[in-house]
Amino acid sequence: MKRRDVLLCAAFALPAALGLDTKAHAQLEGGIDELTREMGFALELPLRQAVAVTGALLHIAREKLPTVEFSEVTRFLPGVERLMLQAVNEASSALPKTMDGLAPFLEKLALPPETGINGQAFIVSYLRERGGRKVVAALKKSWRV
Repeated sequence: MKRRDVLLCAAFALPAALGLDTKAHAQLEGGIDELTREMGFALELPLRQAVAVTGALLHIAREKLPTVEFSEVTRFLPGVERLMLQAVNEASSALPKTMDGLAPFLEKLALPPETGINGQAFIVSYLRERGGRKVVAALKKSWRV
């Protein structure tokens, strides 16, 4: 094989080996912003409250899940960390670390306690429809009381 052929093969093989030519699979196209917006519409919440609820639920997941499992969530839903920071700002308080802390958090936002349950159900069905089975399993595990 001539040197020219080796370099030509390397030029085509390197991007594939580094994963540069492949689309990001297992990633929600609109990321966390799309999910939050859709949840707000579905639950009839203003965007600020939808951000706070989504951020609280994902913060609970971050607290409960091992780092490796939560990284799957952030890989599938780009922007999760940013959304959690926005949720803290919207709620003007710390986000809950457990499911038991979710009801008082929702009360501060003047939301009924069932908003948390409805939010969980929406997130699970939304991600399941978009091929996020592993992410759904991780989130459901973290939301068990």
